[in-house]
Amino acid sequence: MATTDAISLSPKIKRHKQYTLVIPLDLHGDRVLLGYKLRGFGQGKYNGYGGKVEPNETVIAAAVRELHEESGLLVEEPAMIQRGVLLLETVADDTSPILEIHVFTVETWEGTETATDEMTPHWFSLSKSLTAPTKSTPVSGSIPPSFLSTSSAAEAGGVEESQPHPGGPHDLPVIPYFQMWEESRVWLPHLLRHVSSSEEGRGGVGGNLISPEPSPPAATAASDGDRNETENKGKKYFIHHVQFIGGTDMDAVDGGEYSVWHGMGPRRLDWVDELPIGEWEGRKSFKTYP
Repeated sequence: MATTDAISLSPKIKRHKQYTLVIPLDLHGDRVLLGYKLRGFGQGKYNGYGGKVEPNETVIAAAVRELHEESGLLVEEPAMIQRGVLLLETVADDTSPILEIHVFTVETWEGTETATDEMTPHWFSLSKSLTAPTKSTPVSGSIPPSFLSTSSAAEAGGVEESQPHPGGPHDLPVIPYFQMWEESRVWLPHLLRHVSSSEEGRGGVGGNLISPEPSPPAATAASDGDRNETENKGKKYFIHHVQFIGGTDMDAVDGGEYSVWHGMGPRRLDWVDELPIGEWEGRKSFKTYP
């Protein structure tokens, strides 16, 4: 089991708040679709599509609804492939619930991605985005050269940028990890490598995925605190539990904004055969998983 720092015991039981997060994948076209957040929580960041689960709504129904509302894409529930769960906890605010974010990918849908008043769609290269990001990760295509320039990102938020890059899919930019939520820089490359290397992922939308770039060397993976991914082969789901200690979010639109959901502290990322759905609520610690 891959472990970084041990997760500390919470002094009291925290309630959960459920959310969904959907990553549309065009495996045949070697593309990943993300949205640029135009307003509200996470403004100025790229992310998958999702939101909170409403009362009396199932998680998968919420995933379908949020994807349609934010991107215009319409999918049936069976097309949603659950990939894992993010358990995000802040120790900077003892009253905040644990965010239980259910992560899905989807490879077939109806309609064309469209901009809404909340999100602007952008396609990124899947094969270029498989390695763990660093501040020096190069970018290409339509994304500005600086990951940290939120003003440039906002200027790039037009609908026309959501269309395939005129130079073809191989000219699409790498995912701008440093314009995403902090924990996404850890789990998202792992998920993309998992999908691209699996037999399931090679069916894709209309064909086979092109040969992905090699996985990062062991030293790079170890710096993330995760073991060689061959140990996780065959595992279906990931669980990423992060404790945030609070800090200044220099990637925020306003720049230098303090957030209790910034400053990634102790964390762990595990791949498991089954998700312990229903067993997390009421537990004092996520130090161990079934």
